Amino acid sequence: MPGKPELLAPAGNWESLVAAVENGADAVYLGGRLFNARQSAGNFTREELARAVEFAHVRGVKVYVTVNTLLDELELDEAAGFLLFLQQSGADAAIVQDLGLAGLARQVVPELPLHASTQMTVHNLPSALVLKEAGIERVIAARELSLAALKAMVRRGGIKVEVFVHGALCVCYSGQCLMSSLIGGRSGNRGRCAQPCRLNYELVDRRGRSLVDPEKTGKYLLSPKDLNLSEHLPDLIAAGIVSFKIEGRMKRPEYVATVVRVYRELLDRAAAGEEFFVRPEEARDLAQIFNRDFTTGYFYGRPGRDLMSYKRPNHRGVRLGRVKSFDRKSRLAGILLEEPLRMGDEIEAWVTEGGRAAGEVRRILWGGSVVERAPAGSVVRVEIPGRVSPGDRVFKVYDADLVERARASFTSPREQKKIPVVFKVSARPGEPLRLTVQDPDGFTGAAETAVPARAALRTPLTRDYLEKQLNRLGNTPYLLADLECDLAGEIMVPVSEINEARRTALERLSMRRAAALKPPPVPLDVFRRRLDRVFAESSPEKTGTRFSAGPGLAVAVTGPASLEAAVRAGCSEVYFGGESYRSGEPVTLKDIYTAAETCARAGVRFILSSPRIQQDGELDNYCRLLEKTASLPVDGVLAGNLGLIKKAGEITGKPVYADFSLNVFNHRTALFLKKAGVSRVTLSPELTLHQIRKLVPLLPVPAEVIIHGAMPLMVSEHCIPGALLGDGRPHGDCRGPCRDRHYGLRDRKGVVFPLEMDRACRMHIFNSRDLCMLEHTGDLVGAGPAALRIEARREGAGYVRDVVRAYRRVMASLPEALAGDELAGLKKSLAGYSPAGFTRGHYYRGVL
Repeated sequence: MPGKPELLAPAGNWESLVAAVENGADAVYLGGRLFNARQSAGNFTREELARAVEFAHVRGVKVYVTVNTLLDELELDEAAGFLLFLQQSGADAAIVQDLGLAGLARQVVPELPLHASTQMTVHNLPSALVLKEAGIERVIAARELSLAALKAMVRRGGIKVEVFVHGALCVCYSGQCLMSSLIGGRSGNRGRCAQPCRLNYELVDRRGRSLVDPEKTGKYLLSPKDLNLSEHLPDLIAAGIVSFKIEGRMKRPEYVATVVRVYRELLDRAAAGEEFFVRPEEARDLAQIFNRDFTTGYFYGRPGRDLMSYKRPNHRGVRLGRVKSFDRKSRLAGILLEEPLRMGDEIEAWVTEGGRAAGEVRRILWGGSVVERAPAGSVVRVEIPGRVSPGDRVFKVYDADLVERARASFTSPREQKKIPVVFKVSARPGEPLRLTVQDPDGFTGAAETAVPARAALRTPLTRDYLEKQLNRLGNTPYLLADLECDLAGEIMVPVSEINEARRTALERLSMRRAAALKPPPVPLDVFRRRLDRVFAESSPEKTGTRFSAGPGLAVAVTGPASLEAAVRAGCSEVYFGGESYRSGEPVTLKDIYTAAETCARAGVRFILSSPRIQQDGELDNYCRLLEKTASLPVDGVLAGNLGLIKKAGEITGKPVYADFSLNVFNHRTALFLKKAGVSRVTLSPELTLHQIRKLVPLLPVPAEVIIHGAMPLMVSEHCIPGALLGDGRPHGDCRGPCRDRHYGLRDRKGVVFPLEMDRACRMHIFNSRDLCMLEHTGDLVGAGPAALRIEARREGAGYVRDVVRAYRRVMASLPEALAGDELAGLKKSLAGYSPAGFTRGHYYRGVL
């Protein structure tokens, strides 16, 4: 049986930190004011971080600090300095997303352990192995992995794996979402996600016709339920998962206290090998404190529509009962209670017309009397604002008793999580009273009184008296477990002296406990020498890439007809295959052979594309495809994940290109990828043109940028058309409504985002407006990339032909600009393919 896993809790602010520690967390994760993916949480200043580490370490709790955003080139130095601060403060690990920062950290602060954030999208074993080889100690796996996949990652790769067990889910693979970024300029990769997935959408066909009734199905088509694996902890323990993580740095401390308390009790029982089940009161507390309904996510396969909370994107509470009657004049509703109710609770009625009616319970009428409380099974009358009807369901969304219990755990001056200690006291006449305190780990603190003991005139010291004085530990993390006394005769010492010796001994014990978990700090001069050496070795003079010729024009396509159109229109290179969508024909091995030969005859470079998400079985299949195409004139492989980079290089010996999904935001990330085997990188679509100009000369490998096309905003294991139109039941067979059909999601403003479903039944959401940089092609060429890419994987031959011709014409005129009327004519010819209009993406506006 694997060892007992760690219970890891969120701490968005100081109260949540105390709540997590006091309720039994083994470790907490928290963020500083910069470089963390929850910028809207309270977070911690440097001084607060150092204090948090000491507070936690004294109580035997580890601290992991999130540094889990993508970093601009100008932020690398400051971020490295922040990692040094964390190491010097004694943080137990940093959680990182940026591959460049991970590589830099291993060189300048190797003493600080690193954990790979779920934002790294680690979804196959080879990806985890690449990170392990790069010095990453632990991987926070993608939430889309099944229990079987996680078990294989642990057992076959020897990887330390951390998984989320409770809390909010993202509908998109973490680290792959551009929806908040491209719609509102708030990047999830930079810690500013606006959560557009919690807004309302409508499923429509290509003509804009609604395909489901929102009133019956629900309007929140991208809003998942909350993850809850409380009933399955023994399975996770058996799989060898080292850390069970609770989501919630944006949640209030009462939530943290409650969820940690319940999971602490459950995990202790599961690890002890007892008959395991979740008690009704435990399940109720988890649901009451916050839920959007619960799901087990993808741990036991694809859950279909059972993953989603289509009708409600926020807390639904616990069902309280149904309305039996309603008096319009008094506004009093009669409710048959299924749960207890008290004054101060908050309730919400799901009314037949008008949505929700909610409010605080200020008066309870039961049996003709006003009462403070009413038990389950009673019929009460309470005031509900709004109009309700008999039969309407009522939910308790705030339980005052539960919240008060939770709050007491972190606001009381008397700590509830206690460390047993043994006091040893010795005293002799004419000598100071000497006191030693020892914890179960063998750490000690000692002190002695400032004045000597003297013969007692009336009341001598006794063991009982000393126990009473030494047991005054309420506002400390310690509990008196035993007392050993060695008193020579009848002596006395002033009580103030005993109390001061107790405080001093405990302070020294706490210092030793904190110091035991704090490694030797890296000296600042050592860090600076390391940093100077690293930046000197990766300076542009040594690693930067220069191009004398102008950039090539690359086109990413899926079908043979589109490839033929791209070649005839004059592209320089083609990415072929990759995401094969069900709205079109599948790409066959014969298609690849024909496409390679077509490109070879035309002198066009042929690069085999790949899906960016490839779980282990899919990656194995793709590797077999690479082996079958080894004899073809393939000029390279476009890889969308770390695992394929490793595999493609080993199998083909051809250049490997990194797709935009690998989030190249700085030159250190490009250097990391180069060491992994990459020959060219696609820069992040969240970079501005100004950032690209500054970045390209620093890169150790050539770069490309995307200049035109429908940008994917999300990739998800959840398929909305399959769930709503194809009987997408848990683990069931879908009827495949996506075959040869086109769908979209229409938002509350009437904007439609196209959908595509790939051969693995993943859903891809695209921006409503195509990226178009036709008028600014010269600016992009001047930035120095090796290639400009047109994204046309979901487009037909006509689209590809016209777009390639337009960009080829503009590029041929450089450095001179085309005449305004000709340029306007070219752009007009492309406008028909993007009815919603064009966007310049982030090239001129950047992200928050």
